[in-house]
Amino acid sequence: MRKKALLFLSISLFTSIILSQAIIENPSKPLSKNAGRVVELKEEIRIRDEGGEFYFEYPRNLKIAPDGSLFVEDRDQLLQFDQSGKFIHNFFKKGQGPGEFNFISDYCFHEPFIIVHGTDPYKIVWFDGKGNLVKEFKIQPKARMLEFRLLYDDVYYFLNFDFPRFQGEDKIIDVPQNLMAISNDGKDVENPISFPVKKFVVAGGRGIMNIANFTAVPYQQKFLFISHTQEYLVKMYDVQKKQVIRSFRREYKRVKTPPEKKGEEKKPVMWVGGKTYYGPPRQKYMNDIKDLFVLKDNLWVMTSTWEKKRGFLIDVFNSEGKYIDSFFLKFPEPITPDSLGFKSMAVSGGFLYKIGKNEEELYEIKKYKIDDKEN
Repeated sequence: MRKKALLFLSISLFTSIILSQAIIENPSKPLSKNAGRVVELKEEIRIRDEGGEFYFEYPRNLKIAPDGSLFVEDRDQLLQFDQSGKFIHNFFKKGQGPGEFNFISDYCFHEPFIIVHGTDPYKIVWFDGKGNLVKEFKIQPKARMLEFRLLYDDVYYFLNFDFPRFQGEDKIIDVPQNLMAISNDGKDVENPISFPVKKFVVAGGRGIMNIANFTAVPYQQKFLFISHTQEYLVKMYDVQKKQVIRSFRREYKRVKTPPEKKGEEKKPVMWVGGKTYYGPPRQKYMNDIKDLFVLKDNLWVMTSTWEKKRGFLIDVFNSEGKYIDSFFLKFPEPITPDSLGFKSMAVSGGFLYKIGKNEEELYEIKKYKIDDKEN
């Protein structure tokens, strides 16, 4: 018992030290002379479920493989398409046998393989590019609700969050978002770091909703770019060194939360103990960072700044945390911040991919050419 207490104390102290390191401060304007320009997106292809080979019920978790092919999750599906939008393969096979799942938590690429984290049972499954089973093994994590992020040096890194339980009134608190490491024999190695994320928690541990966004994207198979606060801040975590190697931000004018629209019907988020929740308590400001994308050796920060005529403001940082560029990303069709779903976009090789709905309210995936001479 004492060893566990000492281990927990050492991890907590280690986490506190690296989270309190100096922050790289950037000015409000980037280095590029052409910053603030409008970069237009030109539609290239649309992917629809018209052929009967697959279906779109609730597509999510869009990712681009190293070979340029497109992957997306859906109910009982992990679909792969080539760069022209042609359907290639469904990696999902329902069941509990070899290469089978009842649910996919997440997946990533380790060229030339696709690594899938499945649940029920909890296991890691490797496929080759044609969907053939390469290997698999069960994992025995102490925590549940894991999100697989990357593999480095035969260690698998996952994210999960604590589920606080308390009595009394519902409240907003900081909830630890943990990075967990699991060895290739399926056992916990360590919990190297935690990041506090502001959430609205229903008393008794009966429900939880995000206030701040938490985003963690892999870079070069050994780093994670992480955003976990309501304010503008990015951290770069090195899984080899087991520490945050830099934190950076720039001067940013916060965007106020739009007023509620009169007469608009609210959609319940959850029902707990006979009480209906329509979302967390209204915040004065929007979260400064909406999403993170890695393109080549740069980090794209999608901010809360949006203008009807120019689109979404994207800030660009290099891997050293320097603010080098910014531009407005303009879609050819009307797009508002509310229409962008979680994990609904991916950027790769001069193209942007987005999940959305068409005029008939049916899901589709669009591929856009990023028309920017600067990149």
